Amino acid sequence: MAKSNEQKQLDVNYTFSLAQISHEIRNPLTLINSTIQLLAHKHPDLASDDLWIQLEKDIDYLKDLTASLSRYNSESAPSFMSIDISVLLSELLEPYRTVLKASRKTLTLHLQEDLPPVICDSIKIKQCLINLIKNSIEATSEGDFIEVTVKSRLNRMIITVSDSGHGISKERLETIFDPFTSYKEGGSGLGLSIVKRIISAHRGIIRVYSKINLGTKFIIILPLEQ
Repeated sequence: MAKSNEQKQLDVNYTFSLAQISHEIRNPLTLINSTIQLLAHKHPDLASDDLWIQLEKDIDYLKDLTASLSRYNSESAPSFMSIDISVLLSELLEPYRTVLKASRKTLTLHLQEDLPPVICDSIKIKQCLINLIKNSIEATSEGDFIEVTVKSRLNRMIITVSDSGHGISKERLETIFDPFTSYKEGGSGLGLSIVKRIISAHRGIIRVYSKINLGTKFIIILPLEQ
């Protein structure tokens, strides 16, 4: 089905926004990176601190992310590699545990035993998962839970991110993946749209189920082979 002129213009705006966002992030990120290098030079003992090591990992991830955003619309396919999704998720979720514990929220990870490797772009899949987890954190209150579950079925990897937060109305669910559609104050409306594009580029599917005051569940289904 051919795209309408309105949809074509929306795609152009979308591409421009991604490039602009990437550019705006890269400038302060360069300054931050330079600052931590100066701090490490002045205080060599920082190198052995777990928080410092995590900070360096987060900065490296942001570098990869901005590079990925810059080239995303010009690439026909993700950069596929075989990854252990258990390791990726375990490392990804660990920094959030302290934050959630302080706000009396629970974050749990349930992994099926002997999960096979999945062929994917690890940076882009990590980007998707961070987006969904942050959405769950924002949607939950004290005492709520966030769960990430991974299992394989019929040559598919199924990743579920669910929470017991305030939920999303049926009307909003219909447009939740549309570019520039945001129901959060200050939101860009790009997060979930980017997630859907990344999953589609992996020949995967993303689904969302939600009810007001009962929580939300995002399900990502990825082929194990590309």
